[in-house]
Amino acid sequence: MAASAYEPASYDPFSREVMADPLPFYRRLRREAPALYLDQYDTWVFSRFQDIIDVLTVGGNAFIASETTLPTPEILLRHNRGEVAELPVDPVPNGAMTGSPHFEVLRNAHIKPFRPTYVRSLAAFIRKLADDRLDELLPGKRFDLTQDFGGIVAASVVCHLLDMPLSRAPEVLWLVNQCSQTDPEKGGTDVATTVGRCVEILMEYVARRREAGADGSVPLIDGLVRLGYYGRLLTDAEVATQLVCAFIGGTETVPKITAHGLMELANAPDQLAQVREDLETNVPVAVEEMIRFCAPAQWFARTAHRDVSVAGADIRRGQRVIVLFGSAARDEAEFDEPDRFVWNRKIERVLSFGTGQHYCIGIHLARLELRIMVEAFLRRVERFGFDMDKAVRFPSSFQWGWNSLPVIVG
Repeated sequence: MAASAYEPASYDPFSREVMADPLPFYRRLRREAPALYLDQYDTWVFSRFQDIIDVLTVGGNAFIASETTLPTPEILLRHNRGEVAELPVDPVPNGAMTGSPHFEVLRNAHIKPFRPTYVRSLAAFIRKLADDRLDELLPGKRFDLTQDFGGIVAASVVCHLLDMPLSRAPEVLWLVNQCSQTDPEKGGTDVATTVGRCVEILMEYVARRREAGADGSVPLIDGLVRLGYYGRLLTDAEVATQLVCAFIGGTETVPKITAHGLMELANAPDQLAQVREDLETNVPVAVEEMIRFCAPAQWFARTAHRDVSVAGADIRRGQRVIVLFGSAARDEAEFDEPDRFVWNRKIERVLSFGTGQHYCIGIHLARLELRIMVEAFLRRVERFGFDMDKAVRFPSSFQWGWNSLPVIVG
């Protein structure tokens, strides 16, 4: 079905047409159906920037991802009919699926390495990772900017935060990549199995930290190991479950933004030249536009735990809401000419990291990694282009980004 024949009421985030290129569909949704009810899923879809903010900032545990932040069609087809099951806390579920106070308790127990001061202390380490990786890759004149450069650097940072050997970075990257293998022509990986394998790996390092005394030297793990909020210590599996979001999100998103952002600069030589005039000053500005324009995450879901009227919709208990971050990034009411990449665009607000209670825990680390990798690449590479015939962008309802982006340097 061509986008020109599309009717907003027939929008389906899991259709092949939408997964192949959601942007034309987003434009029509914002214009014609900004608060769209999908009867087959009993779900509301919001596509405008301000409406998404209004939905995500409703308080009182109105919207909780208690059925997962990324439901499959099978989950959405099972209507709740006004009933919502409260998640048990034994075992403790992933904090992203909980409301207050559990969400804040679990988040605060491992947020230290993502706070600005701690993140700044990682700058020299990340810069060395980026430079060492470029030392290996540049002599070959051709490599995958997403996987070989950004992917390995980001996975190495995740390994470092978990006190894992950096030699496991390729394994971590490969495993996380399986979560976005959603090509409808070739089938996809069982995400539940992949996440289960992530938990298994994490449990190994949680057990090590517990045995070592969890003295706070590995704060990403130790705070959770020592958490006694539930009247007992969390099990290794419960701790590992809390770490999955950082493990996957920290490895998945930054490489795709880095590669795509550099491609946009390469496609706009005048803009690239302006950025190069003062990399230290200009790269952080350009990175903000990369975050807006190139962030791969398209949407997240929540379940209504009470009746709520918001953003022009009367949402009933048990119904789901989907907030389209990918659409918000291209909202004409928020950004002038939103479908253009403008390196020095004035950006007052951005939704690529979410907002409200569940904003991305790694927002400061992601920005630092992006700035370092983009600057390191531009500082060392004078001329570069991309082999788009070999580039890969898997159709996906969620992570719609460049899975592979071969760059040619020299």
